[in-house]
Amino acid sequence: MKRWSIALVAALVGGWAVTAQQGGQPTPPQTFTLRYKGKPGDTNRYRSWFLLRMVGTFPSPSGPREGRMEYRAEATYLHKIVSVAEDGTLEIETTKESGKARMGVDENMRDLPDRPYKRIVRMTNRGKVLEERVVEGEEGDEDEVDEDFPLASPRYQPTRWLDKLFETAVHNIAFPEQAVTVGATWREQVTETLTPNCKVTLTITSRFKELVKLDGKLCAVIESAVDAPIDGQDTVGDWTVAVRGRFTATVTLYFDLERGDERQSFDEGRLALEMTQSGPDRPTITLTHRLISRGKTVLLE
Repeated sequence: MKRWSIALVAALVGGWAVTAQQGGQPTPPQTFTLRYKGKPGDTNRYRSWFLLRMVGTFPSPSGPREGRMEYRAEATYLHKIVSVAEDGTLEIETTKESGKARMGVDENMRDLPDRPYKRIVRMTNRGKVLEERVVEGEEGDEDEVDEDFPLASPRYQPTRWLDKLFETAVHNIAFPEQAVTVGATWREQVTETLTPNCKVTLTITSRFKELVKLDGKLCAVIESAVDAPIDGQDTVGDWTVAVRGRFTATVTLYFDLERGDERQSFDEGRLALEMTQSGPDRPTITLTHRLISRGKTVLLE
């Protein structure tokens, strides 16, 4: 399930190599070079939880109406390092071992079938994803568009936009080349094309927030904030489709400095959209969407 993949990309397996640079002092290291590490065959198992809530408005003969939806899921994933290149680039295979999901509103929640899922990710040793291939459980073409009624098309589904923006953000949360100290910040910008004329620039600001003890282990806390204004307009058949809004997210990772493994992560994404389709001698239709997603991933030992 596509959105699941994004909420779990934030928990991509692999250890973090921490190189301490001590200036001859017997004190704990304060400068760190953060890198993924591992060797072929290394595995980690993670448990993940995900929640999505969506509220939207749409026109009706009696005036604007509101619709709501909620999705909850949890699963166990096995992450395995397939290969490591000379430059440190890792190829990692992620397989869902078990899971369950529910969708609906309030008391009308229904269980969904547990679908198989497997993907392979290739990323640098700083954490930037270079390529992702879903080899089992891949969905169909999400960019399909209906020229008769564009806003009903997969291209303009709000969950697709949240999915793609979150995926792009997490794929580009990478550590800097240089060593960093607690309190250091760094920034990355990347562009995601959501429709032919809607290119969204995401600004990712990361911070080495602090060192904490988690389950008795000393961990580095890395917090990333994402901000992306949205403004685009497409021509689809006889329609003009305008989309405006904003995507924001936070991703917090906890790294065990002794083991060099990610112990847990938290993420939250928020998407606000206003989509309007209009055309000559056609009614103007406006839909609004508000989506909030929350995820948590924990290393199983």
